[in-house]
Amino acid sequence: MIVFILFLCAVVFAAIFYAIRRGSFARVFLYSVIFFNVGLMGLLAFYAHVFMADATAIKIGWAPGSPFQFEIGIANLSYGILGLLSLGFRGKFTLATVLGYSILLLGAFVGHLIQYSKGDVAPYNIGIFIWFNDLAIPLILLTLLFFSRRTS
Repeated sequence: MIVFILFLCAVVFAAIFYAIRRGSFARVFLYSVIFFNVGLMGLLAFYAHVFMADATAIKIGWAPGSPFQFEIGIANLSYGILGLLSLGFRGKFTLATVLGYSILLLGAFVGHLIQYSKGDVAPYNIGIFIWFNDLAIPLILLTLLFFSRRTS
């Protein structure tokens, strides 16, 4: 549910910012999605995988106690920080952040599909959260990146 709330925040923020300052809507929306759905979501995913590891594992359909939880938590932390820093550094820094995060999420989406094919129907393995966070968000980011670079 949080991924939808963050995306809604990105939409609202982008609309308000665009109404005030104009410019490229694709760029404004891109940075809003990066802030909310890469930066903040990355930090929240870090917290969930590291500090609520067993509960998160169960929701994904994984066995609790795996050291993998810590590793994916740190990966999320790194992208969370990159997402927040993208607001200040922009340019190729943003390009690298969006490409790296999109590869991580799209790869995770494929992994979830593989696990689903093996019978893992846990809500955080194949539910709407995964379809939106691991598939739609990277596609949105890549599309916005394309259009924001095209208009600059």
